[in-house]
Amino acid sequence: MPHRHVRAYLNASIRSTVLCLACATAAGCAAPSTSNELLDPASGAMCTNGQNVRITKSGFSVVLDGACGEVVITASNGSINVDHARSIRVEGQRVSVLNEKVDTIDAIGSDNTFNMTEVGHAIVSGDRNTLLGHSYERVTFKGNDNTVNTDNSPNLDDQGSGNKVI
Repeated sequence: MPHRHVRAYLNASIRSTVLCLACATAAGCAAPSTSNELLDPASGAMCTNGQNVRITKSGFSVVLDGACGEVVITASNGSINVDHARSIRVEGQRVSVLNEKVDTIDAIGSDNTFNMTEVGHAIVSGDRNTLLGHSYERVTFKGNDNTVNTDNSPNLDDQGSGNKVI
């Protein structure tokens, strides 16, 4: 009798593993995420306890309330409105970001628009990005033809070309 229970348990485990593998290899299945990470959230999601956010699906439109940790966008052609975040990294192209307060922006992709209120350090490695905002403490340009339009005069490190702060 004990063998039947073991066999039933093993069969259930094998079916579960097969289903997981099938989903992982099928198009449209979400990649695994950690418990403190929102992966491709629907619009209107809430960050709690500094939750990290990862957006991987292009054509997104997301509104995030609350205090987020790291927001990483690898997708393109989308928009995101983030209440507060520790950092925002955009690797995609043609992404629009709206945010009130962030410690660090990392603009790796190109042709993105950041409409911010308060930014600690903006690192702009991509090309043709536009950064708007009331206050940028520090801006580091590594890419080319980027523009920062801010109400203050940030500390500037320009390692690229054709960049401007207005």
